[in-house]
Formats: sequence, C-alpha cells, structure tokens
Amino acid sequence: MDEAETACVDIAFELNKEPDVSVVIEGSRNEKQAQPKERNYKTGLITNRRRRAQPIEIAVNRWLEAEQEKVDAGLMKQASKDRKESIFRLHIIPFLLGKGITLTSDINITTFDDYPIYRSETTTICRKQEIGKFREWCRNYLVKNRLMDSELVMDKSFLPKTIVKQTDLLRNPAITPEDWKIIIDFVRDEWRHRPLYQENQSGWYFRNLFWHYLLFSKNTGMSPEEIHKLRWRQIEIIDEGRINSEGKRVSWEVAYINTIRAKTQQAREVPANQARELRRWKEWLEEYIESNNMKNVEINKNTLVYGDVRRNWTGFSHKHYGEVWRDIREELKDKLTGHRFSPHPYTLYSLRSTFIEDQLMKGTPVMEVAEMAGHDIRETQRTYARLNLRRKGRELTMPELGKKRIERSKVDLFEDDTDE
Repeated sequence: MDEAETACVDIAFELNKEPDVSVVIEGSRNEKQAQPKERNYKTGLITNRRRRAQPIEIAVNRWLEAEQEKVDAGLMKQASKDRKESIFRLHIIPFLLGKGITLTSDINITTFDDYPIYRSETTTICRKQEIGKFREWCRNYLVKNRLMDSELVMDKSFLPKTIVKQTDLLRNPAITPEDWKIIIDFVRDEWRHRPLYQENQSGWYFRNLFWHYLLFSKNTGMSPEEIHKLRWRQIEIIDEGRINSEGKRVSWEVAYINTIRAKTQQAREVPANQARELRRWKEWLEEYIESNNMKNVEINKNTLVYGDVRRNWTGFSHKHYGEVWRDIREELKDKLTGHRFSPHPYTLYSLRSTFIEDQLMKGTPVMEVAEMAGHDIRETQRTYARLNLRRKGRELTMPELGKKRIERSKVDLFEDDTDE
C-alpha cells in the first residue's frame, strides 16, 4: 500500500512539472535538416520557397481546361486547342511517362534532350511545333503555378534546337504541270467511273465531288479548311466578257470567291476561272437529287458547296479527303516525277502551292499573289525568288545571235596625262 501511494505521488509530481519541449524542438530541427534543400539548378544557391509538384496528366488537363475557356470566350480557335491536346495526348505525355517522369517537379534540364530521337520518324517542322507547345505549357501554366522554376524555362539548353531547312519548308510541294495532267486525267477518266462497275455503285457521289474539289482547289489557292466550309453564298459569278479574234464580244464568266482564311483571319476575294466547273457541279447535284427521289433535299445559298447531299449537306472530314488523296498518289507513284526542289510527296496542300507557283510563273505581281492566297508577303517573296531564275532562264541563257561581240578595254586616266 505504501509503495502504491509513493508511485501515485511521483506521477502527480511529474504531471505538475512544465513540459520539456526540447525533444520536440530537436526532433523538428532534425526533420528540417533531413529534408533536401531546394537549390537553384543553375546557380546552386538554396531557395527558401519550395516548388510545388503535380502529376503530369493533371497538370496537362488543367492547362487544357484553361485553354478551352479561351476558346469559349472567342480568344482562340477550337482547332488550335484541339491541336495542342492532340500533341500532348499522343506524344508529350507518353514521352514523359516513358522516362519515368510522373510529377512536374521531375522535369529538369536534360528531360527533353532525346525528344528528337523519340520523334525521329516525323518531320522537322512537326517536331518544332511539338517542342513549342511544350514550352508554352511550361511558361503559361507550370511557371505561373510555381510548378517549375522560371530560370529553367529561360535556359537556352532546356529544349533542343530544331533547325528547319529549306527542303523542310517545301513539305507541300507544288505539282508540276506534267504531274497535274496525269493526276486529273486519271481522276476524271478512270478513278471517278470505277463505282459504276459495282453493284451498289458505292462511292459514285464522292468521286464526282472529289474531281470538282481538286479542280477548284488548284485554281483558287484556297486551303482545304476554307473549301470544306465554303457555301454557295460566298460565290459570285460575273460575265466579264472578252473580245474574240473577230472583234466581237463573247461571254467570259469569272467566279469570285469571298473567304476568310482561318489561320490568319484575313478576308479576301479570289477571282478564278471556275465558273464553268461550279455550274457543272451544281447541275450534277440537282440531277443526282432528282434521280434519287430526294424530295426533301434542295440546294440553296446556305448549303455547303462540297457537302454530302445524302447526310443533309454535312461536310466530309479532312481525314477522309487525305486518305483518298494518298490512295490516288500511291496508285500513280510510278508515273509522277515530283517537284524538282522538294523530296516530299504531293499533299492536298500542294494544290494551294501549285496555284501560287502558277501565278508567279505567269508574271502576276507578288503582292497580288499574296493577297489572293492570304499569304504572308515574305513567304510569297521567298517562293518568287526561287522561281524567278526559271522565269528569266531564256533571257539569261540565250546567246546574242547576229551581234558582234564588243571587247571592253580599260582606260587609265593617268596614262593619258603622261603621253601629253
């Protein structure tokens, strides 16, 4: 009993004493010392503010949500946001996760050193665009949210440099006149009629559409995106008239197309010798509607010029156009010679390049070509400089037939003074 009382007194005495916090303080000090010190990756100095960390996929998703808000506010095109998302989902995120980088704090000065090897199968311009989108994400989201040091983004060696060569800029080479004749003759005479030999004639509608699409694209210089959205109300046909060899005025219809290029938001009017083709395409559509008893379908000024009449004039996807073009190109690969300045195959954008080169070779002023194409004048000027020697080839190489060569002689003024 006495021992129990003594133990109780001792416990009460200990409880009445002031708590010894030295262990807690020392423990907290040890924890602070155990934590890794944050250092500036470049100067080596310790920084007091701790950088945050966020899972890579969450950081990308939140940035894309902010980009979508810009789209909803009309500050950005939906296609631009979709392009960024595609780059990150298909390339950037798999690349980072493949290197074991799961947090934003794992990104360092050497993270992107081997990205050119990882994406070696794509073009130089595509790699440059992808690296540019990664830099944009770092600057506009990671740095602003303290998920990355600004010094890291500013370092010149953080992201690999991509040198774009002249041949890379010609990835959509203009189609030569000889190759164009091969392509358009094949599409018009053989490829277009193949569905007629099938039981259900599947593809007959689109192949006629694609034939007119190629003619229109090559003769207007409009981008595929512009043509896909083109409506009949944007086209005005005017009979400009011309004087024939007998001195009489005859009809000469010109199509004027009003459009706005999505990339530059530049409004322009394009004159084109496509009045006959557009009239023919419209008549073909009307005949198709009538022959298929589509009583509730009609063509009006608000319908798409190259829409699908069977699906309430919905446009075909750019992917579908591209696949069809590649199939045609593959079938004709042994007959096509390609562009003399470019190793790249023809693309749908080559039709736009063809329009620009044709106009420049014809002698159309550079400024007018740039306005019709909605191009930056500097881009058009570079194309003109490359083609100018071909335009002047005759006068540069033609010998002066029938003229005596006059020898030049040097005159020394001081020698004349000495003789006097």
